[in-house]
Amino acid sequence: MATYSLLRIAGIMIFDGILAWLSEIDGKLSVFVIPLNQPQTGLDWSTIVSGVVGGLATLIAAFCVFWLGNRNERKAREDEELKAAAANALSGYFKLAKWCNLIANINLHIDKSFQAAREHGLSSSEAFAVVGPSAGVFTEPRLLSASEFSFLLTKENFKIAEDVGLVEERAINLHHLFQKYSELHIELQMWLDAIPEFSRKLDGPIASDQIPNAYKDRFDYRAAQLNQILGGIIDTLEEDMAFSIKTTQKFILAAHERYKPHFPKLDFG
Repeated sequence: MATYSLLRIAGIMIFDGILAWLSEIDGKLSVFVIPLNQPQTGLDWSTIVSGVVGGLATLIAAFCVFWLGNRNERKAREDEELKAAAANALSGYFKLAKWCNLIANINLHIDKSFQAAREHGLSSSEAFAVVGPSAGVFTEPRLLSASEFSFLLTKENFKIAEDVGLVEERAINLHHLFQKYSELHIELQMWLDAIPEFSRKLDGPIASDQIPNAYKDRFDYRAAQLNQILGGIIDTLEEDMAFSIKTTQKFILAAHERYKPHFPKLDFG
C-alpha cells in the first residue's frame, strides 16, 4: 500500500509540473491557422464523353475498313478458287467428250462399212468381210483426274461420278476389242496373201476369196474369231453410245450448276 501511495503522489506532482510549464509559455506562443484550398473534385464530363465518342467512332471506322477489306479479299479469293475449280471441271468435260468421241468413231467406222455394202447391193453372212480394220489409229484420251470430277462427290451427284468412270471403262474395253479385231483382220489378210494358189475377187467393199481346201479349216477358224469379236462390239455399241452421251450431258449440267457462270451450259451430243 505504501508503494502505491508513493507512485500516486509522484504522478500528481509530474502532472502539476506540466500544467505550470504550459501556463508559463502560453503568452509566448501564437497559433496561426492557414486556410488551404480544397482540391477540385468535380469531373469535366463533356470532355470525357466527347473523347470516348471520338475514340469509339475511330475504332468502329477502323473495324469497318478492316471488315470490308477482309470480306472483299475473301470474296476475291473464293472467286479465284471457284474459277480454278471450274477450269478443272471444264478440263474433265473435254476428256469425257473425247471418250465419247472414241466410241462414236468406232461406231461410225462400222456404220460406214455396212452402208457402203448396202449402197453396192452387196450382202454377206460374214460380218468381218464387210467391216475392215481401221485405216487410222483411234487414240485413247487420258482418264479424268480426281480434281476434274471432285465436284460430283456429293449425295446428289455421286451416281454421275460412277457413270463417268463407267464411260471410261466401256470406251477402253471397246477400243481394245476393236484394236484386236483390226490386228487379227490384218494378220488374216497377210496369211491369205501367203497361201499358194490363193485368189481374191473384189466386188465393191466385199472381197470374194477363193481358199484352197487345204487351208479352209484354218480360214474358217480365223473368220469365226473375227466375227465373234466384231459381234461383241456391235452388240454393246449402241448402248455405249447412248450411255456416254447421257452421262456427259449430266456432267455438264452438274458442273454448270456448281460453277456458274464460270462453266457454260453446253448441249452435248
